[in-house]
Amino acid sequence: MFRLNIFLFGLLAFCASIFSASSFADSSMAVINDRDNDSSFHEIMPLPIVRCQLDPAVTKINFSIIRKYSQFRGKVQIAATIQNIGTIGYVSAPNQQSILLYEGDRLVARKKFQNLRPREMVTISYQRDWNASSPNEGEFPPMYKAMIIYDPDILMDNNKLNDDCNARNNQLSRSGMDINRLF
Repeated sequence: MFRLNIFLFGLLAFCASIFSASSFADSSMAVINDRDNDSSFHEIMPLPIVRCQLDPAVTKINFSIIRKYSQFRGKVQIAATIQNIGTIGYVSAPNQQSILLYEGDRLVARKKFQNLRPREMVTISYQRDWNASSPNEGEFPPMYKAMIIYDPDILMDNNKLNDDCNARNNQLSRSGMDINRLF
């Protein structure tokens, strides 16, 4: 029995040297190579998930009909929401950050914001007439994009409470085709 255990351990070490354990790990795993300083030992351990503490994010763009004039025409509202999805409050000086709302390449709304408690939201909106049967809105509707912008020097102002830790969620787009589905 002892010889079988040594053989199996040797086979495992040989296989580990041929096939790196890191190739079997995904990005949420870490390969640890130190069991009593034995470089042939590999243990795969889950990495801790680190949540961003200061994270204002564009979370949604909503479309709604304000007033319907006919089957395909009406006044619509485009509303974008940002939310602090981080775990601590976002604290900043006035005029250091804004939400922008674009219709295609045209800026249609801008709103400044300052401080955001965790889960606090700020909404920006724009209203316009819509004709779902026209080529401009019906066949080729515009894209809507909401984005958070910061002063260029916000990371250098010595205020760690306004340093957004995840810039990947600072903009969101949605097709105006979804407005046509409301009519």
